[in-house]
Amino acid sequence: MGRTQRRRHHRSLLKATIKSVESDALHTLYSKLHSQGWRNDTQLSGCHFPATGRGLCSKKQHFVPGDRLITMPVECLISIFTLESDESFKALFNVEHFDEDARISFQALVACYLMYQQHESSEKADTNSAAYLNTLPANYTTPYFCTIPELQLLPEALLERTVAQNRTIRNYYLILETLLGSKHCPNCNQCYFSDIWTLTDFRRAYFAVNTRSVYVESRHLKPTKCHFQALIAGDTNLALAPFLDLFNHSDAVETSAELKRTSDGKSWEFVLTLVSAPSDSIKPYCELFISYGALPNLKLLTEYGFFLERNAHDYFEFSLLDIEHLIKHNKELNTQNYHRNIFKFIRDHNLCDQMFVNLADGCSHNLRVVLHLIFKQQSYFPNVLNQIAFGDANKFDDVQPELSYLITYKLHEYEHYTAALAQLPELSDSGIVARSYLLECMRYLSDFEAAHCDLKLTDFE
Repeated sequence: MGRTQRRRHHRSLLKATIKSVESDALHTLYSKLHSQGWRNDTQLSGCHFPATGRGLCSKKQHFVPGDRLITMPVECLISIFTLESDESFKALFNVEHFDEDARISFQALVACYLMYQQHESSEKADTNSAAYLNTLPANYTTPYFCTIPELQLLPEALLERTVAQNRTIRNYYLILETLLGSKHCPNCNQCYFSDIWTLTDFRRAYFAVNTRSVYVESRHLKPTKCHFQALIAGDTNLALAPFLDLFNHSDAVETSAELKRTSDGKSWEFVLTLVSAPSDSIKPYCELFISYGALPNLKLLTEYGFFLERNAHDYFEFSLLDIEHLIKHNKELNTQNYHRNIFKFIRDHNLCDQMFVNLADGCSHNLRVVLHLIFKQQSYFPNVLNQIAFGDANKFDDVQPELSYLITYKLHEYEHYTAALAQLPELSDSGIVARSYLLECMRYLSDFEAAHCDLKLTDFE
């Protein structure tokens, strides 16, 4: 087989493993984006890939580091510029009712805008965002959307983040309800909050923004006088990027994203560039990935609803509560006395932050310090603890047995959670992803134990 034939054979194999997702919704979105100035210079197509699901590839172009993956006019984005330019949406918000003690994030405001556009498109088919809304996922797989029985079987690290997300979302919803509670849709005359928008709608819109937005420097897009300025807490440096949000994340690539002036200098465009990749060239029909950043799996799961197997940026984090539970359940450790001043000192000095293990680097400094303070010294006076904690770092290398106990304890705990989840009659999509994540955590801890722990201890009640 000659070189040309081999290339054709390889391309035919790639074609056989992916399926086009050129649905009516995507075709409508293409048309809308083209009307706003997008030209698809890199000939990107939406496809379904066996490993990642929906994603993007180019059926004709090769890519090497330095190539642009996509260039999109800012008019195609849903950004602060979009919201400030929509007079009907702005009219819903009376600036005199804004309260500096009841602000919302820009993400929450964009979520409200998505709900507004969703209702507008149901009343009038041809709205600015209708084409994009029809391409959004029907479901999201963050732990936030686990069922109650599933949530009850998740470890503390996942549950506390989900509870915090729920508190934040409910708070933003109540603020918006206070501001817009009496506003009616001019088309159907229904009240937005009592008749049209529910908390469930807001949750889905919030995670649509959370999982699909890109970072954009909004200083180039904000008008001189911003209608929403007094309502928004924090910056407005995010935007929804229709079609571009089909790119999936990989820990093996590096990409850059920036706003650049158009060639005529009259507007801006969002440019996504490939900086580095595992291979010298990405061939046609191969999935194109971008990087969301050097994110560990816990962050990817709770914010985006997925994780990566053998993630190069992963680490496993512990809490002080994990160590307290270890003491309670370990037959050797629970016979000893631990003064409460030690735990108070650890919390007061934030030593319980950044307690983690990493496959490449081993045990973090703070985790070693905390294990040493609790298990290896007898004093509980603050001045002595201070000298020990912030003294010679070499003394913290004597915590190997306790570290092994901690790793083994977490392996047992996660084994219990995964087994309990498997016993449920049925798992939701979020539950399936969460259980798979726990299994990945167990693999990671087992690999760490094999590489860094001399002892494998199982002395638990």
